[in-house]
Amino acid sequence: MPQKNSHNGGRNVLETGSLILRRFLLWSVPWLIFSGATVSAYVTDREIYNPVNYFSFLPPDVGKSYIDPAFGTVIKRVSNAPSEPNRGDTGNLAFIVNEYATMTPFNSDSSLILLQHQSYFALYDGDGDYLRDLPFEINASSEPRWSRRDANVLYYVTGNQLKEYNTAIGVTSVVHTFGEYARISGKGESDISVDGDHFVLVGDDRDIFVYEISADTKGPVFDAAGLGGFDQVQITPDNRVLVGWYAIGTGRYQGVELYDRNMNFLRQVTPAIGHMDVARDIDGEEVLIWINAADANAPANCQNGVMKVRLSDTQQFCLISFDWSLAVHISAPDNGGWVFVGTYAPRDPSPLGGWTKYTNEILQVKLDGSEVRRLAAHRSRPFNSYWWTPRASVSRDASRLIFSSNYGLQTILGYSSSYSDVYLIDIQSIAPSSAGSETSAAARSEQDNPAVSYSCPSGSAWHTSTYSGHSGGSAALAMNSGCQATFSFTGTAVSWIGYRDEWSGIARVYIDGALRAEIDTYSSPYQPQAVIYTVSGLSSGPHTVAIEATGSRSPASGGSWVWVDAFEILQ
Repeated sequence: MPQKNSHNGGRNVLETGSLILRRFLLWSVPWLIFSGATVSAYVTDREIYNPVNYFSFLPPDVGKSYIDPAFGTVIKRVSNAPSEPNRGDTGNLAFIVNEYATMTPFNSDSSLILLQHQSYFALYDGDGDYLRDLPFEINASSEPRWSRRDANVLYYVTGNQLKEYNTAIGVTSVVHTFGEYARISGKGESDISVDGDHFVLVGDDRDIFVYEISADTKGPVFDAAGLGGFDQVQITPDNRVLVGWYAIGTGRYQGVELYDRNMNFLRQVTPAIGHMDVARDIDGEEVLIWINAADANAPANCQNGVMKVRLSDTQQFCLISFDWSLAVHISAPDNGGWVFVGTYAPRDPSPLGGWTKYTNEILQVKLDGSEVRRLAAHRSRPFNSYWWTPRASVSRDASRLIFSSNYGLQTILGYSSSYSDVYLIDIQSIAPSSAGSETSAAARSEQDNPAVSYSCPSGSAWHTSTYSGHSGGSAALAMNSGCQATFSFTGTAVSWIGYRDEWSGIARVYIDGALRAEIDTYSSPYQPQAVIYTVSGLSSGPHTVAIEATGSRSPASGGSWVWVDAFEILQ
């Protein structure tokens, strides 16, 4: 048996190289994810989770789902751009995405979804199934925003007009023509107001004002010409206005400033701009959720952090902070006490080295900072300058979430550099996962638990390793074909925890006697306490999971050892 280095490593969810495992993860889960039953999960611990099969993972076909191997969340694929005709041009689409994080692609009752097909928009139903394209006037620069008062109506801008489009009857009408301008916009990041009756608009990139839909009234104008330039405007839940200036500092026209609905200056909110969204706190207060990466005076214990900033007095509260290798987008629902964060790593780290906590994940963060739910690894890589970022965006009631990802298919399948597609998570169906969750009902059984039995053909045997990095300080290993470790348990999900290194071989996994996967456990560098395989969705009751050595190995491996360190079950 090879000698093992006596190093302590973190408990990670690791790469597995088997095509059979990948197919199992993709195809053996139920496709129906909006069933009302809890079929999905999340993780709440703060360990590092390397995404499984990062350089070979293939998402399922459109309309089908898979379980995120690390976090247990069910993810549904909504689109497949390369197979979709580009109805605004020739050929097929290069990308399908949601527009941005701060405006929701879901209508008021989450029965319709709006997605961007390169230069134009298309309509999907609430389950993510394609319905039809919208008129080409509703394009990438028109900023379509769903009405809050009619689930079939959306507003958009074109030239100097605000228009509405009724998706049920296909009728477009003009809401207001701002004849004093050549062009109006919301600067790309602002949504309709919470009351559904106000927009903050910008005329000719200088005049900022609030427009009231029901009264057809344009409020007082703030002329921002010559003040250094601004990047963003947003309307708050109480119809006040945030303006994000390019300049950094504590003086006027720097950072993010708050104005009332008549564009009277109230106060500076932050000294620098950043990705941000507005929300109501748990107590009903207006808050800005803002990433403080550009703030030179950010708290030492919350560098590159997501801050909750109370608009009434600008007091800041740290919700979560990230390694400096990560950037984020932020999406806030109307209420419920949560905000959703999508992290992304512009330097394209490898899970085999340099992966940090929360890298390339979709997170649900409680507004009091007490809990972080880790929902999914989005698996998007920086193969272009913008569309690869996930820009996760939540529905107004926080029941569903959309994100964009290229899944690294530029290298796996040779897709174009601009490629991305859209994925859907049903938030209301999720619960804590057994994979390391602080709030789960997971129970760990070590390899020497009486519930684990071992068998081998004549002349073969299981061995014991007392390496301190193993769970409980010991693990079992075998290398001969037919050696099995069988764990009897009662629960709906189970994880096999083992050791992986440069001498590890190929194993088979059986659930209740049926072959479920064949897994290459080779890893370089070594990976102690690896969650090598997880199965969920089992019927409540007794089950068995068996790990079998095959005596075979990949060409890269120096041996065929298979390790059993522990099992975790979810009741």
